[in-house]
Amino acid sequence: MKKVYHYIFYKLYRHMLTTPNSDLALNGAVIYLCIGLFINSITIDLLLNKFFKLHTMSGNLFIIIYISYGVVIYYVNYWYFGKDNLYLKIEERFINESKQQKVLGNMFVFVFVVGSVIFLMLTGFFVNKFFGGFK
Repeated sequence: MKKVYHYIFYKLYRHMLTTPNSDLALNGAVIYLCIGLFINSITIDLLLNKFFKLHTMSGNLFIIIYISYGVVIYYVNYWYFGKDNLYLKIEERFINESKQQKVLGNMFVFVFVVGSVIFLMLTGFFVNKFFGGFK
């Protein structure tokens, strides 16, 4: 699982190197990765809370907790990939992938990023339509 996590980071990092902000590639890749993790964790929390009533809290408390959670996962990931230049070691490990591996890897990461957003939207749609919304 760690290798998959590193690979997703690598693809996001390589994408950030092609942007005008390539000097912030590490930061940008960590932000993209954290957005995907954040959206997936919100989706899972909404589903668990809807069907198992794990917690009840006000909207303000929910926002404060999730903003804090987002900040924590950003800093933990930034520290993890920046520590001992791990991001450079990850880049060295995956840099020599074949054309076919690059295409498949790009598709995989695209599905991760876009799929996270679509999964959240579909969750909201189906819960509102078939299960009476998030009350």
